[in-house]
Amino acid sequence: MNLIKTAFLFPGLLLLNQSAFAQLYIDGGKTRHRFAQMHVGLELKTFPFQGQNQSQTTNGQWIDSNFSGPSEAKIIMGGTHFWGHADFYISFPILRAGKNQFSTGVETAARIYPWKIRKNKIRPFAGYGHLPMRFKQGDGPKAVRQKLFLSAGFSFQKGNHIFDLNASYITRPSLDYYYARNHIAKTQMSPVSIGIGYRYLFDTTVSAEENWQSGRTKTITDTLASRKRLNGFTISVGPSVAFHLNRSDRMKNEFAYLDRPGSSGVFVDAGVGYYWHKPDLQVNLAYRSTKAGQSAYEYSQSLRRSSLAIESYVFFADYHGFAPFAGLAAGYEWLNVSEKFNGEEVSSAQFRGIKPGLVFGWDIRPNRIQSFYLRTNLRWFPNLKVNMADGGQVNLDQLEVNFIQLVVFPGRMFPQF
Repeated sequence: MNLIKTAFLFPGLLLLNQSAFAQLYIDGGKTRHRFAQMHVGLELKTFPFQGQNQSQTTNGQWIDSNFSGPSEAKIIMGGTHFWGHADFYISFPILRAGKNQFSTGVETAARIYPWKIRKNKIRPFAGYGHLPMRFKQGDGPKAVRQKLFLSAGFSFQKGNHIFDLNASYITRPSLDYYYARNHIAKTQMSPVSIGIGYRYLFDTTVSAEENWQSGRTKTITDTLASRKRLNGFTISVGPSVAFHLNRSDRMKNEFAYLDRPGSSGVFVDAGVGYYWHKPDLQVNLAYRSTKAGQSAYEYSQSLRRSSLAIESYVFFADYHGFAPFAGLAAGYEWLNVSEKFNGEEVSSAQFRGIKPGLVFGWDIRPNRIQSFYLRTNLRWFPNLKVNMADGGQVNLDQLEVNFIQLVVFPGRMFPQF
């Protein structure tokens, strides 16, 4: 339920005071205020082919067997970019039909339209993306593999509504799975999925275009910049997901059957900061808290991470309002590992200290005087390790993806003159 609320609440807040537009890049040309439009919607996806696993007979023999692919419903959030030629999105699974060993996680992807999306026209697209695939059988581990996929399909726009039909092919859809502590075998999952989707388009920036074209925006920008009124505090919030990247030698050697941790699931990324108009620099204090874990055959491992990071990054380009940035971070990390056997804790350890990281991403920024922007940022903190009592280490390295974040400038929400 929390995931559903998060996925619906964020775009809903943006819609409250914004007028809905469609085909802005057709009607008004390729201007910076028509570069991107947001969308929110729903996709139904099914994996039509069976996968192959193993099962054990009564006499202890392992034999090949089949399992069906899942059917899932996902909430889509994202935006069209480059005046209708590209679509970047993230989708969250919310419902799944039946109980199935095979499921998927949070999908992030891009679609490219050789011919821009246009009202009352069918437009083909080709895409590329990332999808976590999960497999769990009985009391075995939940195996998660981060897979890449190729996609193709068609979109049709009617008014502010876009309807999609797509097919995806997952590269290398197999994994080695521990069906018992000492029995590992190849598991094959369905590589093909078919989906139908609906997205509602809306815009948050075109209302500022008239002032930009008349020169009023530049006059205001120059005046406020000279008074240093474009510097100011920022507040940011948005849904994120973190992917665990590596396994330590300890886990590979002693607990191979536990498999690697999957993603953290969706969590809230919140921060406060300060922005300098010149030299286009943001400093941000961000807090995140994630948890993940793995269990199999009476043994379980729980991983928890909380991080309070100070980040500094500079915007180094501006392509029609598409403003990328990159920078450094230092986070104070609270890392905790707990291991249990048959419900009783057998080992635990923690780390408290500062770790460095990298941060990069982009803003959709039609001008420099708006009271809010939409930001995408990614964080990578390498070398997050916890030393265990047996001399080994547990690795908590993560790549954090904050796909859509609302960044508000409180000082700009009131008249500047």
